[in-house]
Amino acid sequence: MPDSPYFQYIQRYFPAEQWENADCISTHECSPSREGYPESCIGFEGYIDCAGRPTADPRYSYGPFQIFESCWDPGKNPNSPFTPEQWSQVLDPNVNTWMASVIWSRSGWSAWSTCHGCGVCDVQGGAIPYPDGPIYDIPDPGTLPGEISAVSVFLFGMALLVGSGIYYLKAKARGG
Repeated sequence: MPDSPYFQYIQRYFPAEQWENADCISTHECSPSREGYPESCIGFEGYIDCAGRPTADPRYSYGPFQIFESCWDPGKNPNSPFTPEQWSQVLDPNVNTWMASVIWSRSGWSAWSTCHGCGVCDVQGGAIPYPDGPIYDIPDPGTLPGEISAVSVFLFGMALLVGSGIYYLKAKARGG
């Protein structure tokens, strides 16, 4: 039985043979012993970081997988595989888990200090279960609530075009 309330995302972004390991890492990163868990990992009004405060060496870690800002924020690390738009969504548990799968595919579980507690530090990264291609070309994990996708805009535009065409044909048929 998975420990993490984010297991649905783990199943979406990690290969099946890594589900248990990802669950262990996530659970150790944002522990069930934390007051208010799991809501305290993502926040109540919007999203907040699990740690809540910067650490002593001003690094931040965010969300269920505690994604490390100084390593993965493209504004701080130009070699980050993430875009600024993707990074801006790091506190969304869905996006955070997707980012964790990208990090795992590059670095294995040793990217997380909690790999020791899970006994998976030697497990190397591997293929992730979505489209082939460079990691930075992988699409965002989905549209956030309230966000309009390009597909929605396209479909709306097509509906307007078709509607205009029908109106024109009806007017033409009436002799107008």
